[in-house]
Amino acid sequence: MVRYVNLRIVSDGKEIEGLQERMKRILTERADRVVEGGAGFQGGEEKGKVYWISDLRIWYMTRFIKESRYWNGFGTDEPAEGENRTIVCEINFPPEGIDRRIGAAFARDPLGNYYVVHRGKLGGNYSKKFFEDNYNGEWTEVADGDRESRVVVIGPLDETLPENIREFVYEVKRMKTAGTVFRVLSDKEEIARTQKTLDKILKSRASEIVEPSMVKFTWPDAKEAYWIPDLKMWYVYRDREGSHKNAFGTNRPGSSEKPVVCTLNIPKEGINRYVKGAFVTDSDGNHYLIHRGGISGVSKEKFKEIFHEQWIRVTDDEGHDEAVLIGKIDENIPEMIKNFVDRFIWIKNCGWGISFHDFLKLRGYHFKPELIENFLLSLKVKPFVILTGNSGTGKTKLAQLYGQYISAPERKRYLIVPVGANWTEKRHIFGYLNIMTGKYQSTPALDFIRKASKDPENPYILILDEMNLSHVERYFSDFLSALESGEPVPLHDDPDCDFHSEITLPENLLVVGTVNVDETTYMFSPKVLDRANTIEFETLNPREYLLEEGEPGEPAGDLEFLEDPLNHDASDPGDLGGIRDELVRELSFFHEKLQRAGFDFGFRVTMEVLEFMRAAWVYEGKPAKWENWERYLDAQIKQKILPKIHGPERLLKDTLNELKDHCEGRFPDSHDKLGEMVETLRIQRYVSFIR
Repeated sequence: MVRYVNLRIVSDGKEIEGLQERMKRILTERADRVVEGGAGFQGGEEKGKVYWISDLRIWYMTRFIKESRYWNGFGTDEPAEGENRTIVCEINFPPEGIDRRIGAAFARDPLGNYYVVHRGKLGGNYSKKFFEDNYNGEWTEVADGDRESRVVVIGPLDETLPENIREFVYEVKRMKTAGTVFRVLSDKEEIARTQKTLDKILKSRASEIVEPSMVKFTWPDAKEAYWIPDLKMWYVYRDREGSHKNAFGTNRPGSSEKPVVCTLNIPKEGINRYVKGAFVTDSDGNHYLIHRGGISGVSKEKFKEIFHEQWIRVTDDEGHDEAVLIGKIDENIPEMIKNFVDRFIWIKNCGWGISFHDFLKLRGYHFKPELIENFLLSLKVKPFVILTGNSGTGKTKLAQLYGQYISAPERKRYLIVPVGANWTEKRHIFGYLNIMTGKYQSTPALDFIRKASKDPENPYILILDEMNLSHVERYFSDFLSALESGEPVPLHDDPDCDFHSEITLPENLLVVGTVNVDETTYMFSPKVLDRANTIEFETLNPREYLLEEGEPGEPAGDLEFLEDPLNHDASDPGDLGGIRDELVRELSFFHEKLQRAGFDFGFRVTMEVLEFMRAAWVYEGKPAKWENWERYLDAQIKQKILPKIHGPERLLKDTLNELKDHCEGRFPDSHDKLGEMVETLRIQRYVSFIR
């Protein structure tokens, strides 16, 4: 939980004006659609531009009400041109001074950082006591003019503000909804009418009727699916004995991607809490779609955690229950369902009770468990991993899928940056100072690094795709140096520039570089290879994944430890399950043999191999007698020791053959790689690790 210390409410009019402009800029730049519309509230309405932030599902309106307040309204229903939407909450600021009658304020800490805070005054029929009794978050003491006051800190006034406002808006929506009485429909005719209305709205929104291949495995007699292109969502309805069956998904019909289906089945009559979907009604006769929470492998409590702001209490003939309020059955229900489906699929695919290996299988991807283990263990040892192999072997896809796995519904924690052939200096990652304007020109990579810095409890993964399309050392040397030393990277030295003059790489930032080798790419220098684990992807025989032959099994160790790159387990490894002395002998052997060819390795490689082995020992349950250690040393020989090797036959022939003979029967992956290198050396008279 973040603790805010020594915050003081801002009272200067010019300062408040500037902060309001900054907040407006952050929110409007994040919006991906703007319409002319309105916002309705008790006693009136506002007209003007409505900014829709689709990934957060909030809209924003703002204007200055002279001598009164800076008005900022927020809601959750997707806006439409010329139409009004209901305001969920306002975050208003006084134009100057301290005004505790107005709901929000700006606050500043001793370091000069600014925050948006709320006093708990929602207006209308909602008193501050209502807010205090129902708000689930933390309160913070601030210096409020001549007194101390308790406020809610919505978030810092920076690029993370939209996500923080989204959390606040949905919390207010939950609080207001909590007072509404929802009753589950049980009458057969009323349920049928509501289902017919839902079906009509969804089908009228669709632009294409397609063959329903995505549900053939569960509903073989399904005749058609409806594709809603602007939402990128399909819909299938089946009328079955006992229930109305509604299925949704987000993969394009006809695509090769394995579909993940979200079903919302509604009992045709009566109450059946085992069927997850239902219709409910409020005291005004409005009808809503709900999901009772929980799916196979994911408890209702876990479900509640991710849908907490939509969680409501419902009443039926069996008493009280809790459920997710998906949305009102009106013209906006397709958007509400899409929001639910996206989160449902995320829960079904990602960490909530499912391992990364199972996540990959659900998505239809086939990776050997040893590859997954090596990848995740490598990220623990050093947050820089190189993935190499033939095109199409899944290098970028594995990194992207792991990024999706560690992300949250409203917080994407990975970024893919394609490296260009013209990348010749650090500005392609860290940006540059525009001397003509005096403004600092940031980059997506730098913005992502700053985003990771503000969320230190969670991992973020930066994926540099085809990073050897340019000379890596030219654009990446400052990054490597900062990664190794922990020192900040200088960005500029202009005292008049309002952008940070330097940046420190956060410890929760992971970097994965993918490598293809052809006539358009460049080789890595030893400096780069020395600082990374280099993992080679092999091509699979089509029979392995088309017919699922030779299913390789699953990772069998401590998955919670393995899949959290920020969990390093500081326990003393002792003698590593009795293998430390033998491990030292093996490393000494490789060092001596490679020294003759000029490829001996230094202190850094030795310590990182030891750290990898320690992490593997923890993953395997910290055995007192570790019998499987050679499997992990095999990985480190191939990932840390062999990648720097390159040269002519006269230099490497004897050394490679000696290493190959030593690995036979003990280190199979390294033995096979050395055999491949020996054969390449025989044919071409020159060899390098990366093909």
